[in-house]
Amino acid sequence: MRITRDLLLSTAKDTVKRRVFNSSDIVCAYLTGSITREDPLVGGTTDIDLIYVHSLEAPQQREIIPITDDFHLDIAHFSQSFFSQPRKLRSDAWVGSFLCHYPIVLHDANHWFDYVRSGVFAHFFQPINTILRVKPFIESARRDWIALLNKQNNNQDFLHPYLKIIKNAADAVSCLTSVPLTDRRFLIDFPQATQGINMPGLVGGLVDLIMPIDSIEPDWDIWMGNWNTAFSSLQQIDNRPLSYSSCRRSYYEKAILGLKDENSQAAVWLLLWTWSLMASRLPRNNSSQKGYDDLLSQLMLGADNFSERLTGLDQFLDAVEESIEGWQAAAGI
Repeated sequence: MRITRDLLLSTAKDTVKRRVFNSSDIVCAYLTGSITREDPLVGGTTDIDLIYVHSLEAPQQREIIPITDDFHLDIAHFSQSFFSQPRKLRSDAWVGSFLCHYPIVLHDANHWFDYVRSGVFAHFFQPINTILRVKPFIESARRDWIALLNKQNNNQDFLHPYLKIIKNAADAVSCLTSVPLTDRRFLIDFPQATQGINMPGLVGGLVDLIMPIDSIEPDWDIWMGNWNTAFSSLQQIDNRPLSYSSCRRSYYEKAILGLKDENSQAAVWLLLWTWSLMASRLPRNNSSQKGYDDLLSQLMLGADNFSERLTGLDQFLDAVEESIEGWQAAAGI
């Protein structure tokens, strides 16, 4: 099946039309994320990020609805009261940022969206509000780095927090000029974020945190075989994250495979990010564990390298903190 942006928009419009017909409390529905781009696909797959705003309490926080193997609906639900103070959303890096960066409105009762967005958009890009969006990311990164110093003895407990620190630091950089980075486009979009603050060297610093010193020949067949085993095992446990529902397998898998030849570092990041979360939820005796440990050893992310990796991460955080301070000084705050 050929997936086009027009097909995705048509699917979103039909979905909203049916939901509004059956639900009298939806005051607004709008699209964010990859569908707002000219090319929303990574590895031939994508999702449709749809926001519903309810006049009453939101019936649920999030739902994922499969459409085909290669795209699905990812729907977030909010109560109208969440938007009651638009000024506070100016410092919200997620809802506020995506509200102000090219959303596509599909339903808007009584011009509710126009009113709220105008309140958020006013002064949204002022430096003081930008820093309010940036600070939680870099402060969380530094706080978690300190906590990780005391947790260097467990492969499963180390890597995902380590990657989350990297991601928070990169999101801090990205939010100086745009929105936080999404999982699949993380190392696709980060270089542009660093260009936006004239700090392109941060890209190499980040890549060094996930790649070995000496180049290796990736064995994607083995890596992805073990990754798929982990994904299948995750479907059997009770506390599986919604983001890792069965319909999202190809969403991640095809993105990794689609990136491995044209942007191998971005593919490695996505492989590590998804697999490390799965490993943190799976029992140590899971059948994919040896493959996971072998991958970490190949990438010098195993237990023998924890101390060295944390030192490198400390240096990367220093560079990000200095970049933010330089941006603040230039902005006069």
